[in-house]
Amino acid sequence: MALNLEAVGKIWGPYEFSHSERDLIIYALGIGFSKENLEFVYEGAKDFKAFPTYGVILPSNAGAEAFLSTKANFAMVVHGEQALEVHNPLPRSATVSTTAVIEGIYDKGSGAAIVMRYETKDKSGNLLCTNWMTAFVRGAGGFGGAAQPKKEIPAIPAKAPDVVFDAQTDVNQAALYRMSGDRNPLHIDPAVAKAVGFKEPILHGLCTYGVVCRRFVQEVFQGDSGKMKSYSARFSSPVIPGETLQAKVWQSSPGLYLLEVYNAKGEAVLRNGVIESR
Repeated sequence: MALNLEAVGKIWGPYEFSHSERDLIIYALGIGFSKENLEFVYEGAKDFKAFPTYGVILPSNAGAEAFLSTKANFAMVVHGEQALEVHNPLPRSATVSTTAVIEGIYDKGSGAAIVMRYETKDKSGNLLCTNWMTAFVRGAGGFGGAAQPKKEIPAIPAKAPDVVFDAQTDVNQAALYRMSGDRNPLHIDPAVAKAVGFKEPILHGLCTYGVVCRRFVQEVFQGDSGKMKSYSARFSSPVIPGETLQAKVWQSSPGLYLLEVYNAKGEAVLRNGVIESR
């Protein structure tokens, strides 16, 4: 079935989504925080707050209608890229509203890239965060559509990284992270994982995304999560729960960091990582 290019530019929503302190804690535990990080896992902490990447959860119920309108075969879809910009601190509990728009459907030859933008606001209309999600639809290319515009990402300097750190994942990471909303059985059911070509269940891409950001904030921002303004990355290879990842960071300019993350085999799991500070 051909993709529906007329879906581009249409606005869907707003869709409401409610979260509580409990949801923030479950998410924080799901990306590897522990009792050593009370500001993210204990609602009684005087500085309790949402970790910035919880922003990827807020539009989780907003994309289905918009994506279905593209007529893409969901079985052929993989999560290609994710970008998040945090405009205001995320509330510790709230009902928020999100609108979704398909920014573009691009011909990649072997497949198609669908770029969706989500804007999430609080009840007063204040913009909390914007998410961009790129889905790659295998086998849907070759329709003569526009090429995807290239992002202006600084090249990684030809020198050793400024910071290198490990990001350990836990064998139960996916089992816990799925409680934040992504119940895809690929991440928990060995039979489903094998049916789609994996030896075992893989970690959610957005869990890897959150784990890496947690460690980046700890190592580069000395734990000050309020410094994180935006974060984008491309998913390159799947992660198996329990793997130890290694992140390499280059400071491109004041407040701008480039990031690549590798597994123990030397395979990149995140590329084109860019984190911007306030």
